[in-house]
Amino acid sequence: MKTTPHVRSSRAAREQKERAKQNYEQALRACEAAAARIKSAGDELAQYWSALGREISNGASPTELLRTRAWCNVLELRLKEQAHVLEAARHGVDAVWDEVMLTTRARELFNRFLKKTTGETLTTSESLPLLARTAAALATAHQRGAPLKK
Repeated sequence: MKTTPHVRSSRAAREQKERAKQNYEQALRACEAAAARIKSAGDELAQYWSALGREISNGASPTELLRTRAWCNVLELRLKEQAHVLEAARHGVDAVWDEVMLTTRARELFNRFLKKTTGETLTTSESLPLLARTAAALATAHQRGAPLKK
């Protein structure tokens, strides 16, 4: 059975939408995992800061104080690393969101193009430049990383 170009484009759009949805879900999971790790690292650091305070109050030996303080430094570095990971994950979510919005905008423009070509029966010489302008505008916006206007 032959498929029409419109059916093929609809199938491709559905597949692209599904891929975009999966990418977005994956990016969100990575962001949530990074947030959980940063919370865990912060909780552990708070625990050891409390322990250091107790050791100071109880008159612990200088060696124990230095050891606990050194471990707090290690935990602070881990917390900073996790903060960087979280920031990268947030940027990943933003990038995927921009991709989803670009895909949606492209589909809307394509639907308008189809509506215009079927409603007004444009000739090929009229419809191809319209489609080319639409594709060029989307590609340029995507390359520049420009936010999509609603």
